[in-house]
Amino acid sequence: MELQFLAAVTAAYLIGSLPTGYAIARLRGIDVLRVGSGHTGATNVLRSSGLPCALLTAVADILKGYAGVQLTRALIPGASWAVALSGIATVVGHNRSIFLGFGGGVGSMTTFGAALAISPTAALIAMIVGAIPLGVTRYASLGSVTMAIALPVILAIGALGFGWPWVWVIFGLGTGALSLWELRSNIGRLIRGEERKIGQAILPGHEDIQT
Repeated sequence: MELQFLAAVTAAYLIGSLPTGYAIARLRGIDVLRVGSGHTGATNVLRSSGLPCALLTAVADILKGYAGVQLTRALIPGASWAVALSGIATVVGHNRSIFLGFGGGVGSMTTFGAALAISPTAALIAMIVGAIPLGVTRYASLGSVTMAIALPVILAIGALGFGWPWVWVIFGLGTGALSLWELRSNIGRLIRGEERKIGQAILPGHEDIQT
């Protein structure tokens, strides 16, 4: 069981590490690590490489999270704790990719994909909750922060009221903490009123700040 667990978590990390956003932006000749926030997620790809590349990135990142969890389910059936930890490992891989010198993204879409595999209900509710401030303010980071906070709360409500495994809450807390850590600069810019909104493009060599 220990070897299966180690294999599952390692595989989940490697799946998360696949540099999807980086590779997709490269199709446009853009090194997304050197543009804007330096993150490889859909928001930075949108600003630097356009909507089609951003949509492809979002779908790929969601699939990474989903695949990491489902692979663990196949390797260790019925082990909720292994599934939860593999979900976290997938997000760690996305945020700290071994293929990108341990750079990467924020993990929101990869978290959503992992959550879809763990609890589709919780994932969809968290996404809707996160989409509300995003739609109102057009700050992608605010939507990501909201979703990161909402997911563990929703999973805890599910555990209390509907008998969902409590270890899923650990998944929510772990992935939420990872996202909030990666968003710490964005949170600072939101507080200062300097955060860019969706639709504001940035050029290679420019940082993701208002000037």
